[in-house]
Amino acid sequence: MSDFFSAEPGRIQLTEFGPLHWVTLGVLALAIAVTVIFRARLRSERVRWWLPVGLGIVAWILEILYHVWTYINHLDFVFNLVPLELCAISLYLTVILCFTRNRAVWEIYYFTSVGALASVLFPAMGGFGPDHIRYWHYFICHGYIAWLNAWFLAVEGYRLRRSALVRLLAVGVPFVLVVRFVDWKWQVNYMFLQGPSATASPLDFLGPAGPAYFLKLLLLAVVVFGIMYVAAPKVPRAPALRDEA
Repeated sequence: MSDFFSAEPGRIQLTEFGPLHWVTLGVLALAIAVTVIFRARLRSERVRWWLPVGLGIVAWILEILYHVWTYINHLDFVFNLVPLELCAISLYLTVILCFTRNRAVWEIYYFTSVGALASVLFPAMGGFGPDHIRYWHYFICHGYIAWLNAWFLAVEGYRLRRSALVRLLAVGVPFVLVVRFVDWKWQVNYMFLQGPSATASPLDFLGPAGPAYFLKLLLLAVVVFGIMYVAAPKVPRAPALRDEA
């Protein structure tokens, strides 16, 4: 049992796009596909409440265990505890979403959840396998974030307002600048604003750390969010009122 919480990976290790990684991606894809296909049957009041909340409780139990693990193994406990990563922000938003079903919060969440999808595709988690707590925490928490976005689109029927992208940028750009200052002041790398991750990822194509990398990362984010905005179903336009003669 001690190996399950050890600082190092166990006997089973995950390699990017190796067999174990593909199986994990397949399970997540299957969960999302089942949710979309059976969306009508999932709309009963009891299921709509308890399924997202129940899975969220599992994700948060693992999140708490993860922080306990970083603390007892002296693995940047404070850095990981501060929720300035995109996925950490999304995980906190899941709580608000599940209990309030706030559509404005979901619009922000719709965009931020792309970080979880990227994290699942390009895992930066040290190669831990299913014989370690880190594997279950990483993929269940990130998978839950991605799945919940599909849930609100397919089951709840949420749609973006046409001003969603503008409002996201109005909130997101100042926030990113604050995080960038935190990164510079304390020599950390929240949101990978200082440079790409230590493991291989598409961010490597943006070049080495520096101002040029940061600007290209911002441009990439705007492009990705723009594509997500175009692809998302929108709230129908209100019909124009006609003056009666």
